[in-house]
Amino acid sequence: MENSTYEQAFQAVQEFILKREKRAQHEQQTLAKEAFQNDEGMHKNWTLTQLHIVSIINESETQVNNALLAAQLHVSKAAITKAVNVLMKHNMIESHKKPNNNKELYYTLTEEGKKLARVHDRMHEIAKQRYSSLFAQFSESELQTVIRFLYEWAKHI
Repeated sequence: MENSTYEQAFQAVQEFILKREKRAQHEQQTLAKEAFQNDEGMHKNWTLTQLHIVSIINESETQVNNALLAAQLHVSKAAITKAVNVLMKHNMIESHKKPNNNKELYYTLTEEGKKLARVHDRMHEIAKQRYSSLFAQFSESELQTVIRFLYEWAKHI
């Protein structure tokens, strides 16, 4: 590849990052508004980590603790604790201990937490619909190149 192509790729990556950061909050709020149409009481500026925690707890067939959440979300246990504390404060999740293990906390959803999990799932569906129209503009081989690039890029983040 020529230097000019590398430079164009670098500029495209920079532009993507800047625009993505600028729109990330706006996009999340827009998706939340669409998903929360019938649940106004649920509207809060939840972080993606908090939403993913609720979703993992909802979908998990095993008991969920900080270690499992940190491993699945690829974030620190401290970040999980911070997010969990907010969710507990807003009555989305409850913590409990096993009778034979007083050290470790496990989480379950409250009824409000189950509603939030459904909202999160709806947000994912809306996002998938939006991306589908973008993906439709590319051929199968172009998408395979994009996919390969994104996975390689993720290794460097």
